[in-house]
Amino acid sequence: MRKTVSIIIPTYNYGRFIAEAIESALIQTYRADEIIVVDDGSTDDTEMRVKRFGERVRYIKQQNSEVSAARNKGIDNSSGDLIAFLDADDTWMPEKIEKQVAKFAEDAEIGLVHCGMREFDSTTGATIELHLDGGEGWVAEDIALGEKCVITGPGGSLS
Repeated sequence: MRKTVSIIIPTYNYGRFIAEAIESALIQTYRADEIIVVDDGSTDDTEMRVKRFGERVRYIKQQNSEVSAARNKGIDNSSGDLIAFLDADDTWMPEKIEKQVAKFAEDAEIGLVHCGMREFDSTTGATIELHLDGGEGWVAEDIALGEKCVITGPGGSLS
């Protein structure tokens, strides 16, 4: 049975980046069932830029309460089996969600999947550094988010 995926993008005054982040979510080879942008009280043009995507992206605005509150608001308004967090100033490689969902399919005990991040120069596209921290292991039950699994880690691209 296909797992449904909700992508949650918290943002605060990142209008200049938000369209690129959303576009990278929209081109995933494993299609997300919903993309939710939670605007944490932005005062820039974030709302206008998000609304250009129409019904493909759900926009929720809240009073500024910090990124964790924005992520939690997104989770509360999501319906997916799996949650994927994408920071508003990051982009994903097209296969990121597909690869991570495949990890869940490998073992029913898996509750969290994360990935590395490629830091790059926005002018040249050259890689500055690869961040591949982390590893495999048991995640403590006290950080689980109810009955939903979380796809997380740095929001950056998976190499």
